[in-house]
Amino acid sequence: MNNRNVIALYLAKNIIQVAKVSKHGEIIFNKAQSPSKVRQILANSAPSIVAMEGCGSFHY
Repeated sequence: MNNRNVIALYLAKNIIQVAKVSKHGEIIFNKAQSPSKVRQILANSAPSIVAMEGCGSFHY
């Protein structure tokens, strides 16, 4: 499990903040993306641990 990258997703109403962290703890990128772009990022990434957090307006 220690050899995996971590992709953190902060879910908001229209934008998803995506942060990718290497297995060494280095931030690879941290950007706000549209939901369709997030699908592309996840589909093209190597197997990773994905952590998600939703803000209060996400359910709308």
